[in-house]
Amino acid sequence: MAAEDRRSEVDDVVYKTKVVQFLGRFTPIVLQNENGPCPLLAICNVLLLRNSNNLSLDAPEVPLHKLLSLVVEKLIDSNSSEHEKDDGYLINQQQNIADVIDLLSRLATGIDVNVQFRKVNDFEFTRECAIFDILDIGLYHDWIVDPHVLSFCFLIYRYELSCLFF
Repeated sequence: MAAEDRRSEVDDVVYKTKVVQFLGRFTPIVLQNENGPCPLLAICNVLLLRNSNNLSLDAPEVPLHKLLSLVVEKLIDSNSSEHEKDDGYLINQQQNIADVIDLLSRLATGIDVNVQFRKVNDFEFTRECAIFDILDIGLYHDWIVDPHVLSFCFLIYRYELSCLFF
């Protein structure tokens, strides 16, 4: 697919917004167009609820490219004050940000994460998970194992999802 075709697709996608009251203030949230995974909307809504990103309260919809640019701005802004960190940390953080920017378009449709079963926030760290880490957004799953089935618990806790099913 040509770059201009991909750009046209991004320009054509818009999401409806809704104003909600959250912690005593009004803020817009972004709504899904259809069911399915959409980590981009989750990230944008967390940032909006944290008051870390701004969308107009009057805008009934927002284009995909605006959401992507808000996330990129936040990635850059949240990591611009790293002057007190050591060189190794800065190099790693810059690589993580570059990896995340490469994956941004996939955030609108879904990403691959590898669930681990020891805790509800236990995932294999991958490039796809890096954006949540960089933006300090907790990532949780709700797949739990019945602790009363001990033999199954011991088996499953040693593995991640990809090892169990693939």
